[in-house]
Amino acid sequence: MDMTEEEKAERLERQKKELEQRTKQRNSRLFLLFGSIFEIVETLGVILLLFVLFSFLIFRVFKLPEATATTVFQFSTIVSFFGGLVVGFMIYKAVANFVIEKFNMFDKLSNEVLGHYSKRIRAEQKEALKK
Repeated sequence: MDMTEEEKAERLERQKKELEQRTKQRNSRLFLLFGSIFEIVETLGVILLLFVLFSFLIFRVFKLPEATATTVFQFSTIVSFFGGLVVGFMIYKAVANFVIEKFNMFDKLSNEVLGHYSKRIRAEQKEALKK
């Protein structure tokens, strides 16, 4: 059973597309892995920065009475944590979008990852849905 030239060409084309798809998936996984590590470190840094800032303001700048300072400090700890999480997520998404745009990763990442992080791809997907 010999394959014709057309069948061989079609088979090679299919293999090439499968290899490209696997490469995109691998690149996407690596991008998400390193992005997640960056997000964790960066979010912890933002939480720590907010904690130190609030502590400095409460105990050094405003010089509140001890009872009031303790209550405000406890509240500021909660605000630092949740505020740090929100700000951390926003920074991570902006950095991921910047990295995708800066290093032109549109042909290297899967459409799911690009659709989540890239504003340009999201706009193109919305435009395609309107048609």
